[in-house]
Amino acid sequence: MTVNDERTSPELRPPHEVLAGSDMNGAWATRHSFARTMLRRAQAQKWSVSKTRADFDETGCGSAVYTVQAEGCTLHFIAFSQTLDESERTDRVIADAWDITAALIEGELTPEREAALRQNVPLQERGRVDPDTIILTRANRSARFFDYVSDCLASGVQPDVDVIGPSPYLVRSTAYYGNGKFGLKEFADIAPDHPLSVPYRSQMLTAWLLRELSMDMVDHVARAKAAKTGKIAVPLDASWGKYIGVGNATGLGMVPFVINHPDYLDAWCRLREIPLAVGLATWYGPEHADLARVAALLGQAIRHLQDKHALKTTPFLATHLIWPQLDILLRDLQTYISSSTEPEAILHRLHEHATNLGPEARGIFASIVIELRDDFDETAEALLTLPAVPVFDPTMTCKDLMHLLTTQYEWARDYDAADPDRERYYWFSSAANEEPRRALRESFIAGTTEHCTDIPRRINALTADLKHFSTDASVAEFLVAFPKHRFAAVRVQKTLRYPYGELQDNLIDAEFLPLSTQRFQLATYGMNNFSPQSTDWLRVTLFSGAPRAEDINSGRADDDWLFPPTPYGQKQ
Repeated sequence: MTVNDERTSPELRPPHEVLAGSDMNGAWATRHSFARTMLRRAQAQKWSVSKTRADFDETGCGSAVYTVQAEGCTLHFIAFSQTLDESERTDRVIADAWDITAALIEGELTPEREAALRQNVPLQERGRVDPDTIILTRANRSARFFDYVSDCLASGVQPDVDVIGPSPYLVRSTAYYGNGKFGLKEFADIAPDHPLSVPYRSQMLTAWLLRELSMDMVDHVARAKAAKTGKIAVPLDASWGKYIGVGNATGLGMVPFVINHPDYLDAWCRLREIPLAVGLATWYGPEHADLARVAALLGQAIRHLQDKHALKTTPFLATHLIWPQLDILLRDLQTYISSSTEPEAILHRLHEHATNLGPEARGIFASIVIELRDDFDETAEALLTLPAVPVFDPTMTCKDLMHLLTTQYEWARDYDAADPDRERYYWFSSAANEEPRRALRESFIAGTTEHCTDIPRRINALTADLKHFSTDASVAEFLVAFPKHRFAAVRVQKTLRYPYGELQDNLIDAEFLPLSTQRFQLATYGMNNFSPQSTDWLRVTLFSGAPRAEDINSGRADDDWLFPPTPYGQKQ
C-alpha cells in the first residue's frame, strides 16, 4: 500500500527555533540554495555556454571571454589574468591587486567596450563601468592547489585527493559586486522576465563561470609545462571537474546584513521551512519511493562526511561525530521500511530524533527532506522577489505598539542589561578594513559610530519607557518625548510582516558566535565545507559537485549534488 497524504496541516517551526544561533550552526545547503536554483534554471531553459576566447601565455596570464545565451539574452563573462607574488595575495576586501579580475556584462562586446573594461575591471572599486555591466568580481589562485594540480596534469596524472584535502578549489574569490555599485546595473533595472531577475542569480552565474575559467586555466598551464619537458599533459577529468569548486572566505561583514534586511532573512528561512513542514507532515507507507531516496541520501551524506574527516570545523561539530548520528537515523528508517505495515509521518519522527541528536544532524536531515519536493521550486523563486518594505506608521497607538512588542519580542526579555557580558561588544564600520567589524566596548574608538545591531537592548529600553506612556497616544507623540527610540519603534513595525525577520540572538553579547549567522547565509547561497578560522570568519567552497558548462550544453546536468562524492578513483 502506498500512502502519501498530508494528514495534518503542515506546521512551520516557530521563530525561536529557526532563528536561534544553535540551530543555524547546523545549516546545510538545500535544493533551493541559490547556486542550485541557478543551474537548474540554466538546464531547464537550455542555456548555452561557450568559451569564445582564451588568450593566455604559458603562466596563465592574459584574458578570456565566455558567452552565455540565456532565454534570448546574450551575456559575456570577461576575465583578465595576471600572476601576483604570493606576498601580494590577500583575501581581504582592502586588497588592490588580484590574480584574476572579471565582469559579467550584457549585450554586445565591442572593441571599444572591451577596451573600457580592460582599463577599469582590474581596478575593481577604483574603476567605473557602463550600466550594462552586471557584476564585478576578483579572485586569487590558490598557492597550494593551482600549481600542484597543473604539475600533476603536466606529468600525465590526476591530482591526489589526500593532497587537495577536504576543500577543493583552484581559485579563491573575494567579492561579487552588483546592484549599482561603481556604475553597475541596478537590480531594479533588470526586467521581471529576464533570466537574471531572481536575487543573487547574477552573482551565482558569475561564480560558476569563474570556476569554469579556473579549470580551463589549469589545463592550459599544464599543457604549457608539459610542452617544456616533451611530455603530453592530461586534462582534468570529469570527476575532478565536478568536485572542484570556488574557494571563498567570509567574515563579519555578512552579519549586519541580516539585521538590516529582515525581509531577506524571512524569505531565506521560508525557503527552508515551508517545504520542510510539508515533507514532515506527509504520511508514508514503508514501500514508498521517497523513503528509499531518503535512505540513499543519508548514505551519501555519511560517505561525504567520512571523506571530510580532515576538515577543520571547530566550533562546529566535527564530521566524525556527525556521520554516526546520521547512521542512527538511517538504521531507524531501514527498520521502518523492512518491518512496518502501517503508514505514519515517519519523516517527522526522524526529524524529531535528529533534533535531539544535534543541530548538524537536524540541518542535514532537513535538507534531505526538502530535496524530495520539486513542486516548490517556482514558489521558492517567487519568495525572493520581495515587495517594498512598509512605510513607518506614526499614527499607530502606543497600545498597539506595546502589543507588538509583547507578541513579537518576548525572546528579548531574556537580555539582562545589568550584566556587562550582555553588551561586551559593539559593531562599527572599519575605515581601515572597509567593512563592518566588532570590538570590545571597553576599547571603544573615539569618533566611531556604533551600528544598530543591539536589537534586544533597544527593544527592552523602548518597552520600559512605553509602559509609562499613555496607551491612547500615538507613536509620533511618544517619539517626540523619546526620540532615542525611533529606531526600535520603526524596527517593530518593519518586522511585523516577517515572522522570521529577526535573529533570536544578542549580537553584542560576550557569547554571541558570528559564525552561526554566517553559516546560515552561506548555506543559503549554496556553499559547503564550512571551515572556521576563528570565531569571526570561515572558509567555504561554492559549486563543489556542480555540473560543468559542457553538462549544461549537453542537457545532461545532474541536479543531485547535495553531498558531492570525492574522486578517490583518481588517487595516484
